[in-house]
Amino acid sequence: MSEAISRVNMLILPFAAILIGFVIVQATVFLVHALRFNRKHNLYTTQDLKEVAKVSAVGTIGPAFSAMVVVLSLIPIVGPVVTFMRCGVIGAADFELLNANIAVESMGLSFGDPDFSEAAFTVAIFGMTFASAPYMIHLILTCKPLDKAMIKASQKKRSFIPMLSMGAEMGFIGYWALEQGSASIPNTATIIVSLICALGVGVIAQKSNHPKLKEWTMAIAMVCGMVGGEITHLVVG
Repeated sequence: MSEAISRVNMLILPFAAILIGFVIVQATVFLVHALRFNRKHNLYTTQDLKEVAKVSAVGTIGPAFSAMVVVLSLIPIVGPVVTFMRCGVIGAADFELLNANIAVESMGLSFGDPDFSEAAFTVAIFGMTFASAPYMIHLILTCKPLDKAMIKASQKKRSFIPMLSMGAEMGFIGYWALEQGSASIPNTATIIVSLICALGVGVIAQKSNHPKLKEWTMAIAMVCGMVGGEITHLVVG
């Protein structure tokens, strides 16, 4: 890490702390309002919320570890404070690094160049920040209409909202699986093994009359997929 990057990291440290604090407050307020919204319109039962919390907690273990690995590789390039600030807001270290490289390469430079200055690094940070603007714009445009749709859905026996949520999730996971699974043979094996394990856990949970086993589907599929991918990597080389 160059001296220019180190100096900029020290300069923006207070702003990074304020930003992360704002993210924590925002997440807390969002959770409180979501629980109030649910109590007001009776969308989900207490048992449903407990199951969602358990599934979410288990399901974030794998992605959290993978994100930490990328974060550790990002720190030597852009510094600890910038990494902390950007990944604490968006959480996608590879996305941040991609946009930082695009911003720097547009000036004919690259990280590690002898003439890499504070100005060039500032442009890189701007590129990382500006690339996340669509997330904020999307939130402003869609949050209120979805709230109204959820209220109407709670008053009807049938609604398109559950199908919309499932479709969005399947689209996201499917796009990610195709992108990552086609990168290499071990990646393809990981996706296939995870899919087979997920289907297997669903069948076993249904036939054995243990519906709670479905809560661990993602965790079991991730572990099996990682093991299958690593074995494939050792075999293929």
